[in-house]
Amino acid sequence: MKTIIVNSYRVNPDERIIPYIECVSKHSEFVVVPDVVIYDFDTSDYDALILSGSPDLISCGAFSKSYLEFLKYNRLPTLGICYGHQLLAKAFGAKISSQKYPIEKEELIRIIKLDPIFAGLDSEFIAQESHREYVEKESLVKAGFELLAVSESCEVEAIKHIEYFFYGVQFHPERSGRNGQIIFENFFNLVRKLRGLG
Repeated sequence: MKTIIVNSYRVNPDERIIPYIECVSKHSEFVVVPDVVIYDFDTSDYDALILSGSPDLISCGAFSKSYLEFLKYNRLPTLGICYGHQLLAKAFGAKISSQKYPIEKEELIRIIKLDPIFAGLDSEFIAQESHREYVEKESLVKAGFELLAVSESCEVEAIKHIEYFFYGVQFHPERSGRNGQIIFENFFNLVRKLRGLG
């Protein structure tokens, strides 16, 4: 299996992407590609995408237009994380809003719809939050996503596209210990099954 990790960090990108690499490398070969060049990257030989977080604010226009365009037409199995989750939702028409203050804490995530991405997790589990923006719940259906999980601090913690193999999580599984590792393991197991990789 081969995975593209799309890196959206602008400051110290090589350092910030390390936790993603550590999680992905347990399940797949990988390449790291900056989001500003992903539109021109040949994805035909790859099996999955991981979209990284970023402190950039989408509601303020801080995103690559070519990256957004790429996400509209990408059909590789995809897991968007934080910023990547938000931009994936935006690519299909969901709205992104910003809070007054950033959320930086461990949060209790509550699963509201059972899904294989959560296999092995309790109905409530702890994950690390680090974000200021979020996907608006009311915009999900029109964008083709269903809501999978919520928390006290965020109305949209996890989503799944109703047609394509796209997942998004607002929390950071790459920094959430064993619970986050389970998310990655489930994602890659689903990709292997989908693509007949055993």
